[in-house]
Amino acid sequence: MQYKAISADSHVNEHPELFVKRVPAKFRDRAPKLIDLDNGGQAWSIEDAPDPISFSGTAVNHRSSKRFDRANFKARFQEFKDGISQGVRYEDILPGSWDPAARLKEQDEDNVDAEVLYSSPQVWGGVKAMKDKELTLACFRAYNDWMAEFCSHSPHRLLGAGLIPTTGIKDAVDELRRCLIDLDLPTVALESYPSGSYTDPTPDDDLFWATAEEIGKPIGLHFSIKVPQNAVTAFAKGGDDVRRAIASGHFGVVLQNLILDGVFDRHPTVKFVGAEVNCGWLPHYFDRFDASYKRNWRSLDQRLELLPSEYFARNVYVTYIIDQVGVNNRYMTGVDRLMWSSDFPHSVSNWPIDVELAHAQLEAAGVPDDEWERMMWRTCADLYNLPYETTASQKKAA
Repeated sequence: MQYKAISADSHVNEHPELFVKRVPAKFRDRAPKLIDLDNGGQAWSIEDAPDPISFSGTAVNHRSSKRFDRANFKARFQEFKDGISQGVRYEDILPGSWDPAARLKEQDEDNVDAEVLYSSPQVWGGVKAMKDKELTLACFRAYNDWMAEFCSHSPHRLLGAGLIPTTGIKDAVDELRRCLIDLDLPTVALESYPSGSYTDPTPDDDLFWATAEEIGKPIGLHFSIKVPQNAVTAFAKGGDDVRRAIASGHFGVVLQNLILDGVFDRHPTVKFVGAEVNCGWLPHYFDRFDASYKRNWRSLDQRLELLPSEYFARNVYVTYIIDQVGVNNRYMTGVDRLMWSSDFPHSVSNWPIDVELAHAQLEAAGVPDDEWERMMWRTCADLYNLPYETTASQKKAA
């Protein structure tokens, strides 16, 4: 296959009957399910969650009689933007969120050849908060089964990220093997540290990282491991508590903890991906991180073999959407560490002109052909082991 644009971070909206049809029979009455709201919309009802979890920024690309009418899409976004004041239903949104055949058509409209597919963060904030950990694990396993089935429709275009459960290190390692070996998914995403902690790495995590190193496929973290179950409602009310919670589990915080804990010294071939984290902040971040480590390493519990920035250059990849600063400063980060993404169908996506805008920022930065290809698709294809035909340049064809 010839690729021209691969989104390294896109999303699904979980199938309306994903959980109730796939968890063991004893859990089906308690599994997350869709309910109707008084505002005419739908929301996920999840055990122990105080509020139903409605659509918000995960479903702002709505159906339209003119699918390329940007003004109409923008108007619909304003109409439905929070999913609280006016409800959103599954039939309102683009069906490729849960239907793989429809997803390929939506990719074609966007000139996107393939996507790495992550979950809906707010739904999993609710699942992780359930008190019954056996039910929680069953939901993770049901999702991973569904994702593998979804991607089997077109394995070279639909690249699903399985989810690692938050119910303890044994479950994490077992599901890592099941996702990457039995289900043959190309990657998995963390929803906590492997042990289930949301604050710090633990010694138990090494079993997970050793298994990941043995299998050889990348491990991802989408934005933050701390998306609270009430995120949609709290954002609609305008509070800052959710933002602070999300920031405390942000990829940058987790990456710093993994580096200082020596994970990449003990497991030097692990590949770690930060999805939807952008890249313009990285040169300054690692300039300060390196300087701080040089000044303070004697007081740390773990002496590192490399500088923090050197682990990033060896072990870490990030995705960016629209980040002109990051593209302009790509050499300070490393061209081969950067992967373009659309985030479709979330609120920052510009479907169906994602690729057009991606090209515009590359052109503005004067990116040469080989780097253009690497950032738009080749690094992603190599990382996830996608076969492709090599041509002199596939840059302009989209």
